[in-house]
Amino acid sequence: MRGIGPAAVPLILDEKRGAIRGSGALAYTHPAPAEHLGGYAGVRRFLEEAAVTFTPAARAYGVEPTKGVLLVGLPGTGKDLLKRIAAGILGRPLLDLDFGSIMGEGGGVIGASIRRALAIATTVKGILGLSEFEKAVGGLASSNRTDGGETARTIATLLNWMADQQEVFVMATANDVRQLAPEQIRQGRFSQIIFVDLPSPADRAEIFRVHLAKRGRDPEGFDLDELAEAADGFSGAEIEAAVKAGLLDAFMDGARPLATADVLGRVRAIRPTSAVKREEIEELRRWAQEHLALDAVADRPAAGPSRARTGRRDWRCRST
Repeated sequence: MRGIGPAAVPLILDEKRGAIRGSGALAYTHPAPAEHLGGYAGVRRFLEEAAVTFTPAARAYGVEPTKGVLLVGLPGTGKDLLKRIAAGILGRPLLDLDFGSIMGEGGGVIGASIRRALAIATTVKGILGLSEFEKAVGGLASSNRTDGGETARTIATLLNWMADQQEVFVMATANDVRQLAPEQIRQGRFSQIIFVDLPSPADRAEIFRVHLAKRGRDPEGFDLDELAEAADGFSGAEIEAAVKAGLLDAFMDGARPLATADVLGRVRAIRPTSAVKREEIEELRRWAQEHLALDAVADRPAAGPSRARTGRRDWRCRST
């Protein structure tokens, strides 16, 4: 039988993986199942909606594909996990672009390397991950002095590609949004900007549920509300660390069943990042309110003058 059949699928996938590895700038990351996501009701709906825009039926109807999203928040609030969740929901390979691997001798980004990476991402119709987006585009101001403008030209190539392309879903993350200029995050390069805040009490309980279940424990056997209350100010990463450490304590104590007290003891021993970076968190929240017009209630579209100005729906979401 001639043509491409089911038996050819593994070969095609191997060829795509080979092209990704050969780029030197892209790294394939495995998707994560949606059940590993605690909270994030708003961003989950956004990703499900984005997946629909890439279907043939939506294209035929005239719906334009979703460009992508910029996730803004502190380290440890689940932004990288969200990229992997997106790969599962959209059914597309996640390709993370490593800017460090395409730096020239003078510190400038090599234009040919990034153009090749973008071409591969377009060919495989993947999700392009841009971690710490603010650092990637932060060298524009000094580029003329340090590398003759090479970085500025290459970043301009990336930003123009983001605005023009319609085959790739871009997921960028940013920790320090003060380094981002308005033209780098304008409508057309990203479809949405999402502020990933510290989790609410209800979301903390859900995150504990997720991490206990991932380790083979029945969440119903734990006082999730007590754990959530004790973990006030914790990020998703810190909640996971408490569960892992509590599990180790139970194992070292004769491999007995894990109990709420084990996890609770570890929660109380952790000083969350929010306690150390309180001013930074408040500044980030102010920036989000001023520039993204986020509503104070989770998962609700923003309202007010800023929303009318941008024409963009913004979501506050919670971390895992």
